[in-house]
Amino acid sequence: MSAREEGTARLSRRKFVALAGASVAAISAGAVSGVEAAEKAAAKTKKPVAGETAAAPPAAPAMTAHQKEFERQKASTEATLKTLRAVALPPGGDLPVVFKPMRTSKKGH
Repeated sequence: MSAREEGTARLSRRKFVALAGASVAAISAGAVSGVEAAEKAAAKTKKPVAGETAAAPPAAPAMTAHQKEFERQKASTEATLKTLRAVALPPGGDLPVVFKPMRTSKKGH
């Protein structure tokens, strides 16, 4: 018996991809916030030992390759936008593209 015979709607590819992307984003966001929450809880419950003084917080962990690439692309995009925004355009003006519908050819004539 197929899904259509049971009366359930079939999920389109576009909706499936959107749902999968949203799920991955939710899981990623939850994992990151869960790690941060665990670190904060551990920091609150940790009590200083008698010989321990207040030291500087530990350095931030090294960036992963994905984070480095993201930062590089972000900087490149920002530089490109800065260049584009610096170009002075005259007010108004013609559109670079003008839509002109083409006539359809009649087959057989």
